[in-house]
Amino acid sequence: MNNAHTETKTATLADRCRHAFVRRVAVCCLFACAGLSVAQANPGDKERDAQRMADAQRTQQQRQDTQRQFEARADDQRRQLQAQQDQNAQNADAARRGSRMTADERRDLRRQINEAGVDIYRNAPRR
Repeated sequence: MNNAHTETKTATLADRCRHAFVRRVAVCCLFACAGLSVAQANPGDKERDAQRMADAQRTQQQRQDTQRQFEARADDQRRQLQAQQDQNAQNADAARRGSRMTADERRDLRRQINEAGVDIYRNAPRR
């Protein structure tokens, strides 16, 4: 067989691989240098990132403040409702323990109830 032909083919294949590797390294170096130069050419990126972070923190703080205000209002409403219920309970207790009706007041109340009943049931119910 012809070994010279095979050796030449192998040598050219190795050269191609070597050249491809060198090309890849060169391209990577170019991209890396280009990336560094872009970062160095745009120092405002850091300022913009810092501004974005500050805006995000400000927004988060506003949300927390809004949530705290909402909770504070809800607590105030609960306290007011509880105070009103306590006041109503005290008034009801005072009314129960309070003055009794006089005989005249009972008579007037009975008369008013009877008049209301007459108004509701004008015709006597049939049996």
